[in-house]
Amino acid sequence: MAVAEFVMSFSIDAAELDIPCPRCGFFNEVTIKQARTRDVVICRGCKRNIQLDDYMNQVRTAERQVRETISALTDSLGSLLTIDIKL
Repeated sequence: MAVAEFVMSFSIDAAELDIPCPRCGFFNEVTIKQARTRDVVICRGCKRNIQLDDYMNQVRTAERQVRETISALTDSLGSLLTIDIKL
């Protein structure tokens, strides 16, 4: 897979977060995708429904910023690794 393909296919959806239940405080594991899609999860402590919210699409914004940073890094590394050989 080329670097450009990797950057375009990069996703943080599978990363996990621990969020506290607003009712009982029990920490529940949720994925970034669940937060981004505003999923409902059940608290493992009190069994209450927790409605997740990606306030102002912060997950999507962060994912775009990570993509841009990786792209800039690969561009910088590419220019460092270029070797001109003259015979």
